[in-house]
Amino acid sequence: MTANVKKLSTLALRLPMRSRAVLADLLLDSLDEGSTESFGAAWLKLARDRDAELDASPAAGKSHADVMAAARKAVRISSQEMAHRP
Repeated sequence: MTANVKKLSTLALRLPMRSRAVLADLLLDSLDEGSTESFGAAWLKLARDRDAELDASPAAGKSHADVMAAARKAVRISSQEMAHRP
């Protein structure tokens, strides 16, 4: 990672969540070069690959309860971070 990218990412991560989401969307669009099909195909391949991994080794997956607990924790942390921002 170059110094410029590191500095930009540090600044970007200090933005409020909504601003980070908008920035992420803009960055993804810049990679897309106008073709939503390429991202759709990439996501589909990723989903199929992960599905194949789980078929090959079901124990590698996480339970619904574990996933939901992690999601709730992440949302709680984000909410707390937002409350402490000026």
